[in-house]
Amino acid sequence: MESKSGSFLIVTAVCLLLCVSVCTAQNTGKFWHVTDFHYDHTYWSSMLSCNKEVSPSPYGDYWCDSPWELITKAMGAMVRYHEDVDFLIWTGDTVAHIKDDNLSISINMDVMSNITEALKTHFPNKTVYATFGNHDYYPSDQFPDFNNIIYNRTAEMWEDWIKDADQLDNFRKGGYYTLKTQHGQRIVGLNTNLYYTSDKETPGIKDPSDQLQWLRSVLQKSKTDGEKVIITAHIPPGIHTPTRAIWFHDEFIDPVNGVLKDFADVIVGMHFGHDHHDGFKIFYNSQGKAAAPLFVAPSVTPWRYKLPSGETGPPHNPSVRLVTYDRDTGKHLNIEQLMLDLVAANSPDSANFTLLYNFTQHYNVPDISAASLEMLVTRMANGSEGDKLLDDYFRFTTGGANQGDITCDRTCKSRFLCGFRHYTFAEFDACVEGYVGSAVSISASGLLITVLLALLTLMGN
Repeated sequence: MESKSGSFLIVTAVCLLLCVSVCTAQNTGKFWHVTDFHYDHTYWSSMLSCNKEVSPSPYGDYWCDSPWELITKAMGAMVRYHEDVDFLIWTGDTVAHIKDDNLSISINMDVMSNITEALKTHFPNKTVYATFGNHDYYPSDQFPDFNNIIYNRTAEMWEDWIKDADQLDNFRKGGYYTLKTQHGQRIVGLNTNLYYTSDKETPGIKDPSDQLQWLRSVLQKSKTDGEKVIITAHIPPGIHTPTRAIWFHDEFIDPVNGVLKDFADVIVGMHFGHDHHDGFKIFYNSQGKAAAPLFVAPSVTPWRYKLPSGETGPPHNPSVRLVTYDRDTGKHLNIEQLMLDLVAANSPDSANFTLLYNFTQHYNVPDISAASLEMLVTRMANGSEGDKLLDDYFRFTTGGANQGDITCDRTCKSRFLCGFRHYTFAEFDACVEGYVGSAVSISASGLLITVLLALLTLMGN
C-alpha cells in the first residue's frame, strides 16, 4: 500500500508540474512586427528608388528598395517560421524612396493596397495593427492635421482590421486609433508622422489632429481600468544613434515625451520603424524608474541612403521580427530577429531568412522588459563585456550586413549608451561628453602611470 501510495503521489506531482507547464505555455503568445517594406514597383523597369546604377537581382540590391519578390519572400518566411501568431504589427513606409514627380495619390494607394492584400493572403483571419509611414503620404511626408483622401481610402483598406466605427472615425480624422487584442492588451496606433521634421504642414499647430489630447485620455482610461498598452507607430521619439538626430519638430518633443513618461507604467511595449536600424530604448516614469521598453525594428528594404554631399548610409539586410509576450500581463518576453543575407540570397538556392539573434539568449537577460533592458545597458557600460555587447549591438543594427571597415569607436558606443536613456539633445550631449571625457581621463592616467613606471625603471638601473 505504501508503495502504491508513493507512486500515486509521484504521478500526481508529475501531472501538476505538467499542468503548470502547459498552463504557462498557453499564456504565452507571439506577434510579428514588420516595417519599411518600401516596395519599388519600378524595380524591374526604371528602378527609380536606386541610389546607384545597378543591375536588377532576384531579391534586390543594397542600393535599392524592395522588389516584389523580396516582399513575398519575407512574408513567406514569417509564415514558415511562425504562422500562428496572435496578431501582427505593421509600422508603415510601404511606398518606395521615389521622388514625388514619379508618384501620385493613385500610385501610393495602389502600393498600399498591394501590401495590404499580400498580408491578408499570408495571414488570413489575423488582425494587423497597421500605421502610416512618412513615405505613404502624397506628397511624401506632408501629413495634414485634417481628414483627407489618403486617410479615407486607407481606412477602407484596413476596415477589416479596424472593426470599430468610432476608431475608423479617429483614423479618418488623423490616422490614429485604438483597439483591444483578443487577450485584453490595448493597442494604440499613432500617426507620429504629424510631428516629423520633414512635415511642413503641422509646425505651429499645438496638437495636430488632437492626437496627443486623445492619447492622454486613452492612457488615463487604461490606467483607471487596469489595462496594459502596446503603442505602435512609424517614427520613434528619442535620438537616433549612432548618428545624432531627433525626428520630431522641437515643439513636439516635450509634449510627446511628456505623455509617454506620465503613463510609462501603463505601457508594456512600444514598437516603431523608420530608422531601418535595429534598436531599443528605455522610457522612465515620473519617479525615474525604468518602466516602458521601446523597440525599433529594422526594415524589410535593404536600401541605403546617399546624400547630395556624397555621404552614404550603411547597407541593410532585409529583416522581420517575432516578439514573444505574456498574454495575461502583456509583458514582453523575447525577440527573435530574422534576416536575409542579401549577398547570399541572390545566389542560387540561398534565399532563406535565418535567425540573426535571439535577444534573451544572446544578451543573457530574463526578458525584454524595461527593467531587464536597464540591467543590460548597465552591463554595456562596463569593461570588456560591455564593449563586446556594444559591438554585437552595432552589428545587429543593420541586420548583420557587412559594413566593411566601419567599426563602432568610443564615440559611437557612447552615443548608443546615452541614446538608450536620454531623449533630448541637452541630456544626450552631456551624457556622451561624460563617457568620452572619462575615456580620455583614463587614457591620460594610464599614460602617466606608464611614464612613472619607466622613470622608476631608469632610476633603478
